[in-house]
Amino acid sequence: MSNIRKRHIKNINYKNRPKKSIFKMPIFWWSLLVLILAITALYFLLFCPKFQIQNIIILGNEKINSQDLQRISENSINKKIINLGFWSLSSKSIFLASINDIKNQIFNFSPTIKAIDITKTYPQNLNIQVQERKRFAIFCQNEKCFDIDDTGIIFEELSSISEDKFIVRQELDVENAYLGKEAVLKKTMEKIIEIKKNFADNLQISLLEVTISTPIRLNAKTREGWQAFFDIAEGSNISLQLTKLNLLLKDEISLENRQKLEYIDLRFEDRAYYK
Repeated sequence: MSNIRKRHIKNINYKNRPKKSIFKMPIFWWSLLVLILAITALYFLLFCPKFQIQNIIILGNEKINSQDLQRISENSINKKIINLGFWSLSSKSIFLASINDIKNQIFNFSPTIKAIDITKTYPQNLNIQVQERKRFAIFCQNEKCFDIDDTGIIFEELSSISEDKFIVRQELDVENAYLGKEAVLKKTMEKIIEIKKNFADNLQISLLEVTISTPIRLNAKTREGWQAFFDIAEGSNISLQLTKLNLLLKDEISLENRQKLEYIDLRFEDRAYYK
């Protein structure tokens, strides 16, 4: 009985003990300090004027309007933090600006852009270096013509072409070409570049056009009127074919005979045929 009474009295005393105020608890003040520091840091990261992007510097563009690139970049860096319909809060914090997002927006805007390099210069500058595609040739397929770069990407449709331009034609049964698409395989373009360079540097002959007639055959037409047929299949040796061509034109086919030349077929390993 005595023990039961003691426990009963102890429980009553515990219940009647005054509760300690939360303001006297150290954990409350430590938690409040952490919260204040977090809010302060968040403010500096998101809203401090010193860290808001003020200057977007565009370099390297020639055809593309700088104002368009400015507008795209502004839209990308202007982040809505709170949006309640009737009230919103935005930030252009340099810490929130996503380089990949800006790049994707600009790439989607124009297929003329080949590469973009974006750097942040703290605390308020964004530097955008643009590399535009350069015309290597004019690409024609299904009665449509485009500018094509040295990687095989078409980037601008043309309404007309002049006679002095180098043309890459494709007769393959492929999908219709559209801007920003790889219209010619990069490996094939590398072979075309090598062929064109050899004609110009080693033979002093200009090419009028090349035609990809099948996946493994390319016909190169010179401004002298004759053609050269190349094997462009996977693993084909373009350098060897060009060596045979150079030897033929320097040692066997005279300049006078070139005026009557119709074609040189270089697709066979053992020898070249010409007419």
